Amino acid sequence: MKKFIIIALIVITTTTLTACSKELIFDLIGESEVSYTVDSDYVEKGFLARVNNEDLSEYVTIDSDIDPTQAGDYTVTYTLDYEGDVRTLTRTVYYREDGCTVIDGTDLTECQVFWTQYLHTVVKLRIYYQGDTYNGAVANIFDNVELLLDYYHKLSDKYNNYNNVTNVKTINDDPTATHVIDEPLFDMIQFALDHQDEVDDLFNIALGPVLLLWHDYRESCLTNFTDPVCEVPPMEQLQARNAFTDPAGITMDETNHTITMESGMSLDLGGMSKGFISRVLIEYLDGLNLHGYLLNNGESNISIGGTHPTRENGKFLLAITDPTFETSYYATVYLSAGDQLVTSGDYQQYYEVDGEIYHHIINPNTLMPERYSRSVSIVTDDPALADIYSTAIFTMPLIDGLAFVNGIDNLEAIWYTMDDQIVFSDGFEAQYLDDTYK
Repeated sequence: MKKFIIIALIVITTTTLTACSKELIFDLIGESEVSYTVDSDYVEKGFLARVNNEDLSEYVTIDSDIDPTQAGDYTVTYTLDYEGDVRTLTRTVYYREDGCTVIDGTDLTECQVFWTQYLHTVVKLRIYYQGDTYNGAVANIFDNVELLLDYYHKLSDKYNNYNNVTNVKTINDDPTATHVIDEPLFDMIQFALDHQDEVDDLFNIALGPVLLLWHDYRESCLTNFTDPVCEVPPMEQLQARNAFTDPAGITMDETNHTITMESGMSLDLGGMSKGFISRVLIEYLDGLNLHGYLLNNGESNISIGGTHPTRENGKFLLAITDPTFETSYYATVYLSAGDQLVTSGDYQQYYEVDGEIYHHIINPNTLMPERYSRSVSIVTDDPALADIYSTAIFTMPLIDGLAFVNGIDNLEAIWYTMDDQIVFSDGFEAQYLDDTYK
């Protein structure tokens, strides 16, 4: 009898311990935070609810407040109620507009867009906002940026006319007429005229006749695939065109916003328009409550606003293109809010004649594309000035370019030389350089 009691107690104890050892598992399948695009159907990833080999799904209820038609932060709640044991799990579901996603581990949303139809380049914009600041409003921000791009593209276009728009092409078609132009175009032209002497007139918006001749010769080489004609414009033709490039022949009336030029003249804003337009765009972006932004206006004009979303120092890390294309880039730099990185080089628009490269940046004094370096990238705080500076510095001998940059506050530069060397202005390395790869 005593032995029976002992055995019974052992059985009872074993059963109790076995019951106590049952491990209840309740966990999410997949990530606890997921992102969706507005109007996309939410796909439930599910959960795991088991005790030993028993499936407890029937004891779990799922509740959510998801509205897939609206950008927002939503919660899916999973509640397990099993034998008096109540447990809760949550999954956060971020619905964002097309092109937007929440950055892992942060409360910041990143949104990206690009345009290919403006300024004869690719314009890319990336913005970051915190929390729900611009949930549902990103498309409107991008629309506003695009409206500015479209407007300034039409104003500065030297190749095409547009209905009800008096632009550079309109002026060049009839230079001696008095043209009433929109104030933004007037300001763009006047800005260039006001700052040309700062770079010893190595930038000249009246160089249009000479630049057009170079353009025609370049196009004859690059676009005639069956029988390309690759030649250098004769100097006598360049000099004949140069007779019509004196900016003193441009008359501006600030009161009435009119412009007229002497016969034979034509404007070309290509060396500064992207920078000037970048300035307009960042004025709009700086007026928003963004955490940060990166505006890439054609790879050669980059503007930084705010703070990087994940990097501890808050700076943006940018790569500078290797002009030889042996690698994708030859240096990386850290940029902060307000910094403008502008690059000029011989690898962007060029053609070859007898093995020699003839690029699109023409020295107004020699009427030729100089080859003192393969590229120069400058950092400063004004994108419009930066574009003019970069264009002019690229046409300078290296020693002159260094002297020019080192003589101006808040201007630094990095050169990739003709013999594959990397040269810096006095403060570039300490202020901006991350590393070089040559």
